[in-house]
Amino acid sequence: MSKHPKTQQAQVPPAGVMAAIAAAQAAAERASVIAADTSVWAGHCGVGEDDAAEATRAALRARLAAEEAERATDVDQAWEIARRAWAAAASGEEASARVTLAIAESLASATPQA
Repeated sequence: MSKHPKTQQAQVPPAGVMAAIAAAQAAAERASVIAADTSVWAGHCGVGEDDAAEATRAALRARLAAEEAERATDVDQAWEIARRAWAAAASGEEASARVTLAIAESLASATPQA
């Protein structure tokens, strides 16, 4: 009889699942950076706050998808979740682009015309 209790070894997910998890995590990180930068610029310039908030919500969706991908057991399921994470990151990029446009328009309207 062993003095050490038997411990269950953690199952390592298949390589395809691991790749999907990494992709989802990369999307979440990208969305997080976009949201942080967009929020800073919108707050600094006083325009585009609604779109900056959308970028933040997109980052949250991407993070939640990345966490869901970590629980995936099937390769197809994991990649579907990773695609959702990247879709959320793309949504954040679109919101960021709208903030950039709002800032540019604000600066253009503030510039004296010759």
